[in-house]
Amino acid sequence: MSNDTARSTDAGRNRSTVSTAARGLLRLLGDLLAVSLWVLFLTLLFLETAWPRWAFYTLLVIGVATYVTVTPAWVRTTGDGDGED
Repeated sequence: MSNDTARSTDAGRNRSTVSTAARGLLRLLGDLLAVSLWVLFLTLLFLETAWPRWAFYTLLVIGVATYVTVTPAWVRTTGDGDGED
């Protein structure tokens, strides 16, 4: 009987690991898509207007930094009292 409890606990843990990995992969693909679209937009804009290269890179860095700032963190805090929030 004790084996049944261990199996159900392992199955729940495996399911949790798989769902966490799937969420991480989806998040990575979403981030990649957002940054790629930003780069594509800037590239087309700067090819059309012939603005200077330094402005392209400035807007690229500002855009990615803004995206990183407004999106939620990848790592969730557990709140287990270890001092990390």
